Amino acid sequence: MVTAVGWLLTRYLAARVLLGIALVSALLLGLFTLVELIREARSLTGDYGPLSMLVYLLQTTPRRLYDIFPFSALIGTLIGLSGLASGNELVAMRSAGFDRGRIMMRALAAVLLCLLVLMLVAEWLIPDLEAQARSQREQARTGQVQLRERGALWLRDGEHVLRIGQAAWDSEDTLAFADVTVYSMAAGMQTETIRFARSARHDGDRWILLEARRVGVGEAAAVQEATMASTEQLASGLSPDLFAATVSRPRLLSLADLRAMTVFLQENNLDAERYIQAFWTRIYFPINVLAMVLIGLPFVFRDARGGQRGLSLFAGVGLGMGYFVLIRVSQGVAVLLPLPMGITALLPALLILVIAVVLIRRL
Repeated sequence: MVTAVGWLLTRYLAARVLLGIALVSALLLGLFTLVELIREARSLTGDYGPLSMLVYLLQTTPRRLYDIFPFSALIGTLIGLSGLASGNELVAMRSAGFDRGRIMMRALAAVLLCLLVLMLVAEWLIPDLEAQARSQREQARTGQVQLRERGALWLRDGEHVLRIGQAAWDSEDTLAFADVTVYSMAAGMQTETIRFARSARHDGDRWILLEARRVGVGEAAAVQEATMASTEQLASGLSPDLFAATVSRPRLLSLADLRAMTVFLQENNLDAERYIQAFWTRIYFPINVLAMVLIGLPFVFRDARGGQRGLSLFAGVGLGMGYFVLIRVSQGVAVLLPLPMGITALLPALLILVIAVVLIRRL
């Protein structure tokens, strides 16, 4: 009988928490989508009209949901439990044998269930949707970008058509390209020359091809092939903003892609810190969200004991938000600490865990 009652209370508690998270997620998602709608409306040009904009916003919805979920989990969980506290339902649960620890664990289990689904979405859905959405938007706006099979990026740059197999950010505003093929077109859009480069860069006015070779095509070149010097430059009319709008930032990539980009940058003696940091941030995302929620839970039980419910809820949300700021700050100073990135990224969660245990023991 106790097991049946416990299961019933667990389902009821989880349902209230999940309902709170869902309502807050819907509110924040609608707000963030409206902001992005206004921003995208200023970029309507070429074939990128209202319908294309709505498709783009729909494709990028999972990414926005991922970004807002830490706040949704924190606020939604506290609202759900505070609703139970205001109706003295938490007191009734404790009378039925649910102590504070069991209530907290079941609330965190409901959040963890959402996190498991969200992590699957972040790994298998968001990267492809983001890449496709950005490519289609820039293709509609400029007609110069297409994303093809296996993530290959195709660009048209004057008389050249480029296929880029890999593109990685090695700094905030600099991209490194690998597995680059350049098709140079003659009159009538006939391929005249093909260049194969192991890596390349774009400095704003020109392409710089490294470790490349050139193959002539057509009657004039038959099957002529010549080994090129270590560097060749090609004039370019593309804007760097095109790459910024097309190539996904590290935080939007899957774990497999982050590892691949890290290996590529390290093999080319480029800075891979941003991809390493993004990898560990993704790994610790569930832990950070759970810690963010945990730090606010003690205030729900303070709420249940007194009449200042709004103030307690505000304090819990504020402390959770402070933890989110702490994570951002730690990411900025992580590269300065003489510790592996995997350990540095975990330090904020350990600190918050200690603070949460102290608060819970003081109840």
